[in-house]
Amino acid sequence: MANMSMADLLAKQSKQVKSITRGEEVEGTIVAFVGGEIIVDLGTKSEGVFQKKDLSPDQAKSIKVGDKITATVIHPENQSGQVVLGLQRAAGSRPGTEKFTKFQRAITTKQVFKGKVLESNKGGLVVEVDNVRGFLPTSQVSLSQAANIEELIGKELDLITLEVEPNQNRLIFTQKTSLSEESKTKLTSLKAKDKVKGKVAAVLPFGVFVSLEIGVEGLAHISELSWDKVEDPNTLFKVGDEVNAVVLSVDEQSGRANLSIKQLAADPFADKIKDIQVEDVLKGKITKITQNGVNVLLKESIDGMVPAAKLAGDEGYTEGEEYNFLVDSIDNRKRQIVLSPFITSTKDLIYR
Repeated sequence: MANMSMADLLAKQSKQVKSITRGEEVEGTIVAFVGGEIIVDLGTKSEGVFQKKDLSPDQAKSIKVGDKITATVIHPENQSGQVVLGLQRAAGSRPGTEKFTKFQRAITTKQVFKGKVLESNKGGLVVEVDNVRGFLPTSQVSLSQAANIEELIGKELDLITLEVEPNQNRLIFTQKTSLSEESKTKLTSLKAKDKVKGKVAAVLPFGVFVSLEIGVEGLAHISELSWDKVEDPNTLFKVGDEVNAVVLSVDEQSGRANLSIKQLAADPFADKIKDIQVEDVLKGKITKITQNGVNVLLKESIDGMVPAAKLAGDEGYTEGEEYNFLVDSIDNRKRQIVLSPFITSTKDLIYR
């Protein structure tokens, strides 16, 4: 470090802050083999990584530290902060992966493909583009069509490649085009805790899409619709309903704001537990017994939990039956009452 000139330091700094984007073709040098993963120096602040199993047997035998590779960015950053790479262009493709090449290039160019909807499932639509099957997640369907997704079967859609992983036969599309600069400005003007208004544009199994008054899209996940458990958003909302919401975060990649509708209402949990104290005895019905403990439904639909650590194994609990439990503590974050088994014996009342 002491022998490095200022120019060298600046060059190193520039190298470290170079950004990486999905679909970009990058070059790097193999620096290590860690288990089934191969680590690559990309000349950036983050190292690259790809799976050794993605190579053919001959390639796996010949590849070594110091080899130069060319790869495609699958994910700019995984949970470990690494750049996930695809080697379709690096060390040769596996048989059958050639059909994905044009889709890899299209990630960068944002080329629009014509695709036919073949069928639907819980997560979205199966589509066919140039004789290659792919998937269009419900969350990536255009807002104007998301409310009637079943009606899209058999129709032709304009699609943009979102994600390609040839070695896993994975091809993901979106109907959503890049945001205009005006829309980007509107979206980034939103901050967490901002209150917004809009109209319900689509009601889906996982939540509600909202067209906000400022001209951008929002999504309220099913867990953010009500303080009570929601099985079907259709029981609460319909297309055209006017809603008020709070901004949780802004997702620039998907081009929408993540919203909460329930946070504008008072949490009823506080009112339900106001008269419940530690060491109170409560009656509840066991809804589920798992290795983590016993789930209990208490009065006023309050969730209770007997942790496994508090169970001796001889309580004789049965799902669907009612028992008495002792209040151990109240978990306001989980909106749950922590319970202990409550039993009687010849020595009067005891509990664990």
